[in-house]
Amino acid sequence: MRVRWWFVLGILVLMPPLAARAQEEVKVNGRVVDAEGKPVAGVKIGTNWNVDRQGEMNPYKGVYSGKEGRFSLTTTFFGRKQALLALDFDGKSGALLVLDEKGAAKPVELKLGPLVHVHGQFFCKELEKKPTWTMVYMMSGAARFLGCSSDDASFSFHLPPGKYNFWGYGSDSRDLKKDITLSADKPDFDMGTLDMEATIIARHKGKAPPKWHVTDARGVKKEVKTSDFKGKWVLLEFWGYW
Repeated sequence: MRVRWWFVLGILVLMPPLAARAQEEVKVNGRVVDAEGKPVAGVKIGTNWNVDRQGEMNPYKGVYSGKEGRFSLTTTFFGRKQALLALDFDGKSGALLVLDEKGAAKPVELKLGPLVHVHGQFFCKELEKKPTWTMVYMMSGAARFLGCSSDDASFSFHLPPGKYNFWGYGSDSRDLKKDITLSADKPDFDMGTLDMEATIIARHKGKAPPKWHVTDARGVKKEVKTSDFKGKWVLLEFWGYW
């Protein structure tokens, strides 16, 4: 097979810049101040936070503000906006700023204010039980910045006032998404018990499988039924796109 030389050369020329662009890190510089505009040191800052099993919030590859409240961190935008979250040492005040790559070129300022305690739990009424594992992601618009996993179907964390997108999912459960608004005059935001809809597979656990609707088959007729395999081992593979 003959390959045109100009086609190969074009691929070699284009690939390195694209690969470099995909991995390019951007430095974000700024400072943290309190409500009166005074610099605050020792504040944790990051774009990707996680809530551990003890309920402590920590950023992945986060940094601390210095004596004059100044900080510098690197992040990768990948063509999307990033949410920059800052929390003070005691976890009583914080700030959140959504940035795009252009906005990151200039120094930013994070002004600390009171936090709101967001908490709640999950339950599946259809299955009459809690999911054995759940995950909550918090987003500001399309910028995802916080993850909270749990083995007891609960969640708890603190965030600055503002509008957020809440995304929860878990074992045997379908995704649950909500828009929430946190206000400084309501420091406790109790979401109560959220009902998670069961997945189709979870609804059929321990029950006879539903009737097949076969559109194509190999080695058997399209009219094949599960009863045709009575007394035989049958392997069913469930798959999909994620």
